[in-house]
Amino acid sequence: MPETTDSHLLALRQALAGRYEVQAPIARGGMGLVYLARELRLDRPVAIKLLPPDLAADAACRQRFLREARTAAGLAHPNIVPIHSTHEVGEFVFFTMAYVAGETLAQRVAAGGPLAPEDAARLLAEVGEALAYAHARGVVHRDVKPDNILIERETGRALLTDFGIAHVSPTGRPAAPRGPVLGTAAFMSPEQARGEAVDARSDVYSLGVVAYYALSGRLPFDAATDGALLRLHITAPAPPLRAAAPVVPVRLAQVVDRCLAKDPWARFPDVARVVRAIVDAVAPPRAPLAVRAFLIRGANRGLIGFALLPVAALAWLYSGDLALRAAATAACGTALLLPAFAAIVRVRRLLVSGYRHDSLVAALAAERARRREELSFVYGAAPSGFERSMERLARVAVLVAGTSVWITAAPFGLIAGSGVVALLAAIVARARTEARTDPRGERRLRFWRGPLGRALFRLAGLRLRPTPPIVTILGAGRLETPA
Repeated sequence: MPETTDSHLLALRQALAGRYEVQAPIARGGMGLVYLARELRLDRPVAIKLLPPDLAADAACRQRFLREARTAAGLAHPNIVPIHSTHEVGEFVFFTMAYVAGETLAQRVAAGGPLAPEDAARLLAEVGEALAYAHARGVVHRDVKPDNILIERETGRALLTDFGIAHVSPTGRPAAPRGPVLGTAAFMSPEQARGEAVDARSDVYSLGVVAYYALSGRLPFDAATDGALLRLHITAPAPPLRAAAPVVPVRLAQVVDRCLAKDPWARFPDVARVVRAIVDAVAPPRAPLAVRAFLIRGANRGLIGFALLPVAALAWLYSGDLALRAAATAACGTALLLPAFAAIVRVRRLLVSGYRHDSLVAALAAERARRREELSFVYGAAPSGFERSMERLARVAVLVAGTSVWITAAPFGLIAGSGVVALLAAIVARARTEARTDPRGERRLRFWRGPLGRALFRLAGLRLRPTPPIVTILGAGRLETPA
């Protein structure tokens, strides 16, 4: 916003000289101009929201502007921009608020495209907490949109601002329709677009439009005029979010789609539940007790059978006694089958508890993702310098040992020493790689996801009385069963 185009800047500087140092315009809206300034007495940056003098002459506009200041000043929440004071100096009516160094959500999406689901969920949850706080005090915002969501540069915190058309009702009664429809067409709920009474569920719808925009980079509806846009909000069902952004997790998309329901009763009843649903949608799934117990008792009993294989082989090679051969073979076979029998027993207990194959696979995948995240934090996502050094040392030692074999005069100690160094370096490098990548967890997930794991579930389910399956593992330990 070029300074030369702002006709109010010079006059405002003169009127506030000695109290505020007005520096530059930073935003412009339908009801106000926002300037960056410095409050001289406290030596701090502030944002000054000015009601343009031509609007200040209108008593209704003046009253609405001051009501915005009073409304926001009564809300003390870490995700709402705080109001410092209101002033009337000559022809200027303005209020000061905390200056948030950063950008709006609209600017971030315009510059960088759709947000990652985790980042969007965090910002939306913070805005939702601010709205829930306001709703609990009888304040319905009615203009929730990306331009009114500030993102602080240093902390990444989202702050809600601009309560210019908010409805305030200490009793919590819906806002009665009065005069022309107010709001931003692209983010307006159907009932607000029709000029009907609105309550907190109208902000739920607007937050859903904001979420749709943040996650997909586009709006659910687009039209050439505001009137056409309002008609779409009133009559047309919102397209599913995943149709515009297939990468968004299913559960998060379901939350957004529900917020965009046409009928207020079909949405979330309040923003606090939207926040909980958003947090659950992106939280790592937590398996229920029965599945966690299955994972804990996942020891590999097959080692016993493999340890007995040499015994059976020796019996067949060096003993002519058929009974001894048969006993050794039976013992070895039984030991090899023990893990399968134990697994079937554990799977059967899981089935009796109401969990199926997909529940176990989901829990294993979540455990694998959590473990990889932890290992990546401790060891790094890529091989470390030490790991690469051990691998190079092993290669060099193998090369030296191999070359020495072809040299007739090479001492045996050099060959043996190089071989030992190569073996030790390879063992160390392999151990570090396994510590960083958790191949055991990967093998376990691959086994239970594969045909053998499915076969064990089928065997364990034979002659088992059917139980209602628990088909979905939700975040924060919540379970959802089919109706």
